[in-house]
Amino acid sequence: IDKNHAKADSRLGLQLNYLASERLELVGQIVLREQAHFRADHTIEWAFAKFRPTEDTQVRLGRVGMDLFMLSDYRNVGYAYNWVRPPTEFYGWIPFYSINGGDAVKTLPVGDGHLKVKVFGGKTETGMPWQAGSYSLGARIAGLGATWESDEWRLRAYHTRLKFTDNAPFDQLIPTLQTYASIWPSGGQYADDLQLIGQRLHYTVVGAAWERDGWQISGEFSYTHANTTFAPQGKSAYLSLGRRFDKWVPFIGFARNWDSAKLKLDAPPDPGLDPAAQYLNEFFASTHTDQYTASVGVRWDVADRMALKVQWDRSVVATNGTQLWGYGTVPWNGGAKQVWSTTLDFTF
Repeated sequence: IDKNHAKADSRLGLQLNYLASERLELVGQIVLREQAHFRADHTIEWAFAKFRPTEDTQVRLGRVGMDLFMLSDYRNVGYAYNWVRPPTEFYGWIPFYSINGGDAVKTLPVGDGHLKVKVFGGKTETGMPWQAGSYSLGARIAGLGATWESDEWRLRAYHTRLKFTDNAPFDQLIPTLQTYASIWPSGGQYADDLQLIGQRLHYTVVGAAWERDGWQISGEFSYTHANTTFAPQGKSAYLSLGRRFDKWVPFIGFARNWDSAKLKLDAPPDPGLDPAAQYLNEFFASTHTDQYTASVGVRWDVADRMALKVQWDRSVVATNGTQLWGYGTVPWNGGAKQVWSTTLDFTF
């Protein structure tokens, strides 16, 4: 057992709800989990006031969950899903969890279900791994989306725009690239890209889930576009199939990420620029994902509100697509990995 890997899937959360009146509720949630850039205030996932001006309208102000994915509201509640962890190709490469701002939701009856239309906006911040340490990355965010739910189906589509408000450590290379742009144009062209402040990222996602007679099928697809080469962009998707037999749920899944960005870098004309070329390649690899994973597992509900899970994953990771595996002092150039995982998830 690798104790460092054990931390990746371990978390402890506490949520408090206070109903101040018939229309006003106060909600707080603290989650202790592994973070690349730990700060005490980052453990506060939710801290908001929820107001219902009408029965079909809801407004939340404060720190609210970032509603990007189908599992956004319970991304940290392992008991709520069958996997040991949500598919990393889809859920891992957008690292933001909460926004300081708010959202508004309108619910409408449509067909045999109900439609929820949401708008949200605010600021967000997270920690990103880099070499033996980490750095803080923030962004302004705005988005809108819709979710339709019935007894068997859940369908959703969302679009989100982020504008970065922080630079990464990569910006230390900008003066060198600008100085030697005339003799090394393929390197100089990336000087502006390394300035993350003001760069935009657009994220669009659609998803569907179906449950009937014990069968459970879910999947999501996303497309990401960024103005800078040094930010995630491309397509990602997953599909999961499970079947409940009393207290047991065997499941299989497949997840894939296709990164569309390419680092087009010629060899430096001067050996003195070799370290700059190496850093550019490392910067690129630390912000991009290109891999796929096949998964097989089983969930056993051993007791009320307690589930034991075992899962096997086989991942194939492309060169310069290793973002999801962190970034240590010794760079990894991709390849095949097999991971066995087991977790005990519970709520109380």
